[in-house]
Amino acid sequence: MKVHRRLVWSVVGCWLLAGGCTTMREIPRGELAARPERKGVRVLTRDSLLYTFDYATFDADSLTGYRDRPDVESVVAHVSVHRIALDDVQRLTTRKLDWYRSGLVGGSIVVAAIAAGLAARSDDKGSGAPDIICPRGCEGSPALSGR
Repeated sequence: MKVHRRLVWSVVGCWLLAGGCTTMREIPRGELAARPERKGVRVLTRDSLLYTFDYATFDADSLTGYRDRPDVESVVAHVSVHRIALDDVQRLTTRKLDWYRSGLVGGSIVVAAIAAGLAARSDDKGSGAPDIICPRGCEGSPALSGR
């Protein structure tokens, strides 16, 4: 039973680490085309249009955003493609792993696991039968003397 409980807690810990440790970071204008492809891209254009892409590829003067379309039922996966000139991009943000938050969450889980282990260990040591104190002296009965 303890192994099952540990497995559940480790899965919950991994889920917490995976879910809350990413942030949207803005890419400076000079570095827009520095990488040929980025994942988790959000683009705000000068016309105040907001586009969210699963990934985007960058050329010297434009970006091409790709987004899966789960709303279209078909045997073949549909992908929406949209091209935007880099001059029309006002702001571009991407989803990145935040190592500081990951360290805080992971460290908190490790500290909690160590504290739970130490608490369980101290409970195991003190679980023996307590000594019974006999007011009239019960040395004749070994079961009551606690020895």
